[in-house]
Amino acid sequence: MSDLILNYRACGAECREDWLRMLANENGLPLGNVQRLAEELGEREDFGELVDICERGGRVVQ
Repeated sequence: MSDLILNYRACGAECREDWLRMLANENGLPLGNVQRLAEELGEREDFGELVDICERGGRVVQ
């Protein structure tokens, strides 16, 4: 089992889509926005970074 699957399950999700949906719902963001942010992080998808961005309302701080 991949580390990503373990991370999703640790967050209470069965897969990436479930986890992104949960993040969107918890932060009042459209799912499409959260999916786009995750794609921008690409292969290095960082759970902590994506959560931080979502908690800031989807705004990336430079």
